[in-house]
Amino acid sequence: MPVDGGGDFGTVAAALLAQAWPFLRCTAAGVLGALANVALEDEVVVLPRMVCGRLHLGFLGNLIVAVTMAHVVDHDFATAFFAAVCGTTTLAALKARIENAFEHEREGMGEGDDAD
Repeated sequence: MPVDGGGDFGTVAAALLAQAWPFLRCTAAGVLGALANVALEDEVVVLPRMVCGRLHLGFLGNLIVAVTMAHVVDHDFATAFFAAVCGTTTLAALKARIENAFEHEREGMGEGDDAD
């Protein structure tokens, strides 16, 4: 859309909004998906914090993942919303499984050292 200065502000604003609408719609779906994840969990909203030298993003991390998942799928609001909810939950479950596997390996290595 060329802007030559001849159009009025309403026309230009409407054209910009039409171009930005898919991005805004997916972002809104991601935010709503993050809020739905919080509502489905039994935990409270946790703000970012430092614990033992590690950064825990809390709700901000959930929001980043949900908005990213919403933008990855497509520009349909319903699909983006469900991707935000399911994607965040899936990644949380995957993270828990990886942490459990590492903890299991650490315990196995520690038992081998005690037997010597």
